This record gives sequence, C-alpha cells and structure tokens, in this order.
Amino acid sequence: MPFILSQFLEASRWLGALLVLAVHTSNLFINIADIMSAPHAPLAYAWWFYAAFELGHQAVVAFFVMSGYLVGGAVLAHLRKNQDFLREYFIHRISRIYLVVPAAVTVTLVLDTLGRSMFANSGVYDWPFFKGHFSMLLFFTSLLNLQGIAFDYFGTNGPLWSLACEFWYYVTFPLLLLPFARNYPLAMRWGGFALGVALVQALSTPPSWFTFGFILWAAGAFATLIPRPPIQSRWRALLLYAIVVAIIRLVVRGSIVQAHPWLMNAADLVGAGLFLVVMLAFRYGPSEGFSLLRPKFHKTLADFSFSLYSIHMPILIFARAAVSSLMGEDWATQLATPGNYAVGFSVMGIAIVSGYLFSRVTEAKTGAARRKLRALLDKWWAPTPPVPAPQPVPAQQARQRIEA
Repeated sequence: MPFILSQFLEASRWLGALLVLAVHTSNLFINIADIMSAPHAPLAYAWWFYAAFELGHQAVVAFFVMSGYLVGGAVLAHLRKNQDFLREYFIHRISRIYLVVPAAVTVTLVLDTLGRSMFANSGVYDWPFFKGHFSMLLFFTSLLNLQGIAFDYFGTNGPLWSLACEFWYYVTFPLLLLPFARNYPLAMRWGGFALGVALVQALSTPPSWFTFGFILWAAGAFATLIPRPPIQSRWRALLLYAIVVAIIRLVVRGSIVQAHPWLMNAADLVGAGLFLVVMLAFRYGPSEGFSLLRPKFHKTLADFSFSLYSIHMPILIFARAAVSSLMGEDWATQLATPGNYAVGFSVMGIAIVSGYLFSRVTEAKTGAARRKLRALLDKWWAPTPPVPAPQPVPAQQARQRIEA
C-alpha cells in the first residue's frame, strides 16, 4: 500500500473516532436545541455542525469502507496469487478483535456496575434504551460478537455493534470466496463456501445493519481491483466528498428522514462511494504532497483509535451519571452554558486518555498475541513424527536367520 494512502487512512481513523466521541459527548452534556432560535458564538455553531449524528454516522461508514479495503482487499490479493492464506489471515483477524472486545466488554461491566451502585439516584442507568441490557446473557453474547445482530448490546456500550458486524465480515468474506482459491482442496473450498452462506443467512435473519453494512464493507474490498482513480486530483476528490457529506449533514435528518427513511441508506451508499474515490486518489496519486499528513502524531492517535471507540461510551455514561447525581438531572439537560462545555470537553479528555491506556494492554500487544497464537497452532497441528520400528538385537537376528 502506498505510504501516502497509509498516512491518509491513519488520519481518517483517529479523526473518525474523535468525531464519534464528540457526537456522543454532545448528546450527553451539551444541549444546543436553541441553535436556530437564539444567537450563539461562532464556535457554538461550528460545534453544532461538527458534533452531529449524521457526521458521526458517516465516520462509521468510512470505518467500514476502510476495513473492507484493507482486510477484504488482502483476501482478494491472496486469491489472485493462488496463495495459502487462511491460517495467517484468521490469526491476524481473531487476535485483532479478541484482544480488544472482551476487554472492552469487561470494562463496560465494571463501570456500569460501579455507576449503578454509586449513582443510582441519577436515573441514567434506568433510561429506556438501557432496559434489560445488564444481563449476563448479553455479556456472554457480546463476547461472541453477536451484539447488535442477534442480541442487544451489553450494558451501556452501544457502539460495539459495529465491531460485531466487522468481525463476522472478517469470517464470512473469505469463506464466500473460497471456491476461487484453487490451491485448496475442492472439498475444503466448497465446504467453506457452504459454511459462509449459512453464516450470512443466519446473521442476516435478525433485523440489523449487518446485511447493508456488508455491502459497504465488500465495496471497500472490491475497490482494490479498480485500476485507476475516478478522480485523479486528491484535492478535488476531498472537496467533493466534503461538500456531499456537508449536504448529508444538513438534509438527512429529523422529519426528512422520518418521511423518507430510504434517504439514510442512500446517503450511506453515496458517502461510502465518495470516500472510496478519495482513497483511490491517494492510492494512485504522487507520493509527495499533503504535508498535513506527515506528522507522526497521526499514527500515534490512530494506533489507539480502535480502543477509544470500544470503551468511550461506558466512560461517558458513568460521567453523566456522576454529574446528574451530584448536580441534578436538569444541569446536564439545560441549554448549554460554558460550564456544560467545560464538563463535556473534560470528559472527552478523560475518555481519550483512558482509551490510550486501555490500548497499551490491548492493541499494543497485537503482535505478541499473534506470535503466541501462531506458536499454539503449530504445537497443536504439528504432524506427529512416525515412531521408528524397533531394531532387532543380535540374538534376535541370529534366531531369525535360523528360522529362515
């Protein structure tokens, strides 16, 4: 992958995670419902535009596209080269997800348990959309990455739904394409395909975003086969994407979506397609330029964006429960004051630092986990050496000659 594209993806990952964090923080701490009816400072208008559900959702769409491009695209590359890849592929994918998700679900359990005990009077954990979400059944189904697909998410960690979808795309995509892997035995290829079809059918049966998300993810994967960028200029591709996403932000919301619900999926398809156009412009463009992508902090922030996304919500809910318990529910729901902004940004800072610390014991250990998993598989699946036949001793050899 060209280095300039790698830099762009790193910047996109941490900016997307920060945007999702900002959206959820604003929903919990910063009420600017009067933005259209009362005068505000320019920064308040900027925050209103930035920290909106529509932009946060487009960030999640971009995550799906990037994941498909990087992970699904690698599968297609292996198939085209007739390489054995399944073993290493699943080592990488399983270690990537299962170093983070079980730890994130455990963090959710701890924070939610503490919050429900310490701030019971806040009423936050009794909100309707958390009802029934604190059962141990949901804890274990989340460990199986079924949250948001076949089961509700556990506790307050709603954003984990997207990681469940992503995990099952990792599993099913190579299985569905296995018939084209001519280096594997025929029975394995078609058996894997049948398993992939069964899994997709089972996971698509409950109403969820799984099926539509798979279309976006697969689009990212197959975009790696496009030989040239639809728009060669990176600046033009970025400008087009920014303009269209801004229109989506202003149009695809509220009563308009209620009247025309198909607009959400249409906006997602358009947003995903234009983000791919930008990625291809970076992939095939010149290696120089875009000095904004050169600083090393992009990689530093990208390296824990997955962790930040995975645990930020229970941290925000815990903080909201603490604020509501200490200052009253009305304080957090009042029209935003400088105090609301100060608390909201402070909680964002706590979530970012927590995400970094969390990543030190999860994401940062991915390489070591892959080596251990590889060694374990080598130990389990190493062929047993044949036991040599016992060699006859001289007396036995003599007896054998006499008997012969």
